[in-house]
Amino acid sequence: MLRNQTLSAAAEDCLLRIHRTSERETAASTSSLARELGVTDSTVTAMVQKLVRLKFVYHPQKREIALTPAGVQLARRLIRRHRLIETYLHEFLGYSWDELHEEAERLEHVVSDHFVEAINERLGDPDADPHGDPIPDRKGHVVSRKLMRLSDAAAGMKGHIARVTNDRADSLIYLTRLGIKLGMRVDVLDNPMNDSVVRLHLLKKNITIGKQVAAEILIEML
Repeated sequence: MLRNQTLSAAAEDCLLRIHRTSERETAASTSSLARELGVTDSTVTAMVQKLVRLKFVYHPQKREIALTPAGVQLARRLIRRHRLIETYLHEFLGYSWDELHEEAERLEHVVSDHFVEAINERLGDPDADPHGDPIPDRKGHVVSRKLMRLSDAAAGMKGHIARVTNDRADSLIYLTRLGIKLGMRVDVLDNPMNDSVVRLHLLKKNITIGKQVAAEILIEML
């Protein structure tokens, strides 16, 4: 797997954020990308224009920003690097899941493809990272799973926590304090449509979380 040699680290990060946004089934815009990347709108505009010229991105006038098929392929190559590094940091170096993202971002731009594939071999070719995010294989394929947002689960539903879509450290620290981990069984006690909270049973106790947080937790139904 060869690295793309035409993009800067910042442009790669922009491409990854566009892909991440599509994974969340939301639209990417110049302003939303600028907020997530911590840069100005004009900086994002310049990066997007370069990605458009390289045919990695679609950006029709006044429309959302989306990846072309070539952009998706490149993004998945970059995602594979990032998520394998995260998994290695977690499994072998003991990083907590709130520490992984920033450390992996620093490393992913400097390590070689040989190093990344050595990590993959040491890990046993995993298909998901410590947040439950899918790790594309060498051809860019990902394992498909039927998951549901916890915020959409009705009272009486039961499942296992399979993925957390928010990679912000403060959000992951909050989930850790609640005792939430991947693989944990969760029973939905109450999820009224006109309320802003979901009531759950996990770890032999009942807890209440906001629906915004619950929307970032994906479960696999039992």
